[in-house]
Amino acid sequence: MTLKEFMSRKLESIDVRATLQQAAKKMTSKDISSLIIVDKSDAAVGIVSERDIVRKCCSREDMDIKLATVSDIMSSPVITINHKSSPREAAELLVDNKIRHLLVVDDTGRRMGIITPMDFTRYKQLNNNTSYGNKAEENAVTKMLEFYED
Repeated sequence: MTLKEFMSRKLESIDVRATLQQAAKKMTSKDISSLIIVDKSDAAVGIVSERDIVRKCCSREDMDIKLATVSDIMSSPVITINHKSSPREAAELLVDNKIRHLLVVDDTGRRMGIITPMDFTRYKQLNNNTSYGNKAEENAVTKMLEFYED
């Protein structure tokens, strides 16, 4: 199985100059947990998640969500993975980089979707909690899910 088969295709972007309030409103209206931050040429320059807004802005007294921009708190650079990659490769990238959102791209670098720990829960269900094809992949997925348990 490749990432293309179970990644989330609900992928939205927002301009690097947008405020955190605009980002939060867009995530709410689109029912998504993250946005790809793009520059004026539509290149991905960062990513912001709901979690980032809460932890890096709302919990800080020195930052105003109405004035702060996504560039103030975005994670950058964006870490990407090819859609043909294995679940093991994606799980290892998430854990190794301590991130929760991994941008999936095609062979030309075009954005296709996103992989999160929640997608791996769906991946396990698709595989009926049985063998993942090999022990290394099973171990990597299990390790990643344990790493992100909240």
